[in-house]
Amino acid sequence: MHRSTSIFFLLALLGGFLLFKVKYEVVEIEQKLAQAQLQILREKETLHILKAEWSHLNEPQRLQKLAQKYLEIVPMRTDQIAAVVKDNKNRDNTKNLIPQPQFASMKREE
Repeated sequence: MHRSTSIFFLLALLGGFLLFKVKYEVVEIEQKLAQAQLQILREKETLHILKAEWSHLNEPQRLQKLAQKYLEIVPMRTDQIAAVVKDNKNRDNTKNLIPQPQFASMKREE
């Protein structure tokens, strides 16, 4: 009976040690989870702010004012539009193209 008591005591001691170790591992994992959840919340708030800023920066009226102020873009002239004349006999004929690479022009300084 003395031998069985010592075996059960050792098993109980081993079980207590394992429970102690598992408990602190769980506490550590819960702390990491709480930190990760807090970081996710911060990132969501940051993303919300960035989306609001992006919406403001891409407002059409704001972009139009900035383009008029800094780009000095004027409407296209008809001579800037490339005209393609269809030639059914010779489709590879590049003489029929009127190349005008610019789609918008800068205001002319006069």
